Amino acid sequence: MAAGTWILAVEQMYARDGLSIKGRPVYPGTLPSIPQQFIIWADRAAVETGVPAALILAVAAQESGFNPDAVSPKGAQGLMQFMPGTWDRFGEGSPFDPKAAIFAGARYLRYLAGKLGSWKLAIAGYNAGGQAVVNAGYRVPPFRQTQRYVPAVLARYQYFQSRVAGSESRAK
Repeated sequence: MAAGTWILAVEQMYARDGLSIKGRPVYPGTLPSIPQQFIIWADRAAVETGVPAALILAVAAQESGFNPDAVSPKGAQGLMQFMPGTWDRFGEGSPFDPKAAIFAGARYLRYLAGKLGSWKLAIAGYNAGGQAVVNAGYRVPPFRQTQRYVPAVLARYQYFQSRVAGSESRAK
């Protein structure tokens, strides 16, 4: 198989499985590097909430590419891309404070996992809202963005898991 054909086949496989960011395949070399302080805070949040540190970091990578100043066109803010109403419920301080955002993101993921029954559905709920998962019969909602988001976060989680101390717990 020619190199170009092989690369196209891999890209198609990743795209088919939804492992993409904005239409580009997720390769380990394209994943943003994790600031060391974020790893420390994620490890602490993992101890506090029981959410694997690598999962917290995978959501942060997917949501903002580890940019604590990110603002989405829909108004989501900070490293973990909180909407103001969700931040009011789970956050303390500013969503642009990366430490506060990591801890709030962990609390929100723990809440969603408890409500929805699995990490996979918690990830879907983080993207689409918990009620959307409930309305979909406790399945990943049939929204294109969420259908792509969940496997992308899980792929990042698996990648980060072997590289982040304190993240040995496995997502369901």
